[in-house]
Amino acid sequence: MNHLLPMNFRLMGILFFIAGLFSALLRFYEGFKPELLNIRVFAFCSVYLESKYMQVIRNNMAEELTGFLLLTGLLMIAFSREKYENEAVDRIRLRSFQWAAWVNYLFLMAAVLFTYGFGFVYLVILNMGFPLVVYILLFRIRYARYVKEINRADAQQQTI
Repeated sequence: MNHLLPMNFRLMGILFFIAGLFSALLRFYEGFKPELLNIRVFAFCSVYLESKYMQVIRNNMAEELTGFLLLTGLLMIAFSREKYENEAVDRIRLRSFQWAAWVNYLFLMAAVLFTYGFGFVYLVILNMGFPLVVYILLFRIRYARYVKEINRADAQQQTI
């Protein structure tokens, strides 16, 4: 695939993702909202006690920073080049994406049927990163099997 990031972006993605997890723990479990992140930003839509559209508002950007770190990290991990990149790896990527899409939409259908109120809203928010997590897990498992097969074939050729 020609649209992949360089290999070293995976490590950077892991660091972004860990920073995002740490930020999420601080924000959502400890209630930490640093005053430094309380800034004026342009909002297409802001709905709190009143609705505002296309305006500059004051907002604490802790949640947005957390989401940005998590999603950027997942994207970097998912779209970084591998040591072995060829048509077989492209097929592994494609099949992993297909299965991630199936799992994601089955998850959403179950959420629509069995989750209500803010619980549903939370699951939809969680769903921003869920497909990438599923893709990364499926791809890593399949890619590890592929590399193991390559190494086994190389070892067999060397013994001949």
